[in-house]
Amino acid sequence: MNNQPLFSLQKHSIPILSVGNILGEETLGITLFRHSVKGRNEFEQPHKHDFYLVFFVEKGSGVHNVDFTQYQVNDYQVYFIRPGQVHNWSLDVDTSGFQLMVSADVITIFSNLGAFPFFEQSVPSCISLTQKEFEEFKDHLHEIEVVLSDNDLLNREIVLLRLHLLLKLLQKEYLVQFPEHDSSTKPQKIIKGFHALIDDHYNVESSVNFYADKLNITPNYLNILSQKYLKIPASDVIKQRTILEAKRLLTSTHLSIKEIGYQLGFNDNTYFTKVFKKYTGKTPGDFKKL
Repeated sequence: MNNQPLFSLQKHSIPILSVGNILGEETLGITLFRHSVKGRNEFEQPHKHDFYLVFFVEKGSGVHNVDFTQYQVNDYQVYFIRPGQVHNWSLDVDTSGFQLMVSADVITIFSNLGAFPFFEQSVPSCISLTQKEFEEFKDHLHEIEVVLSDNDLLNREIVLLRLHLLLKLLQKEYLVQFPEHDSSTKPQKIIKGFHALIDDHYNVESSVNFYADKLNITPNYLNILSQKYLKIPASDVIKQRTILEAKRLLTSTHLSIKEIGYQLGFNDNTYFTKVFKKYTGKTPGDFKKL
């Protein structure tokens, strides 16, 4: 392990960790290790990753915060963290399981074969399994673990195939627990595209008309789909994404409230405070003190 600080907190950014930051060594696009061997039970500083993380909790307790949703950690859970999400955890010292870290490049290889719903924006980050189901996934992890130890070209290809199978089996279980996040239907594809556009433009565009135009649908139809599938108007979906980023910046940077508002497209600090309070019940200043 290196002796560099795990976090280098910048005034204008949330810490972004790579696999090398966490393990003290660089690895190729797929990294799998046993949590009880290399994992950290205390990650109190909220941070982001530049990779995808699937955390299999075999035994454990504690709390795991993902974008300001707090999950109670229990046996036989699986957590999904995408690049850009802010998370931190405090786990029992006896927590065991597996951490699977996958680079964006590897996920891109799989993208033509269908997106993974658990890595989408604004979806639940955790599923719960039975002991039998967890043991079946553990067998797949062992198979990947064995092949990962040999780094020749053929074995790398086998690892990719085994990893894709594992993620697709997780997807099947995820959609059993959260069927509303099945993006294989046309309306859900539009909602997925809406979320992707918001991710790209939330700090400069708040108009429903802008997003509807990009999606080649009418604003009214976008609102109908948003009300049906997201249970809120499209304008609220856009604002909630902006407020999520405000929460991230308030808790993980040294930016002033005025600077954060301006960075998110609010030229009027009073209006930023009003909108933030509408969606969170707190002023930015009160939220920052939590």
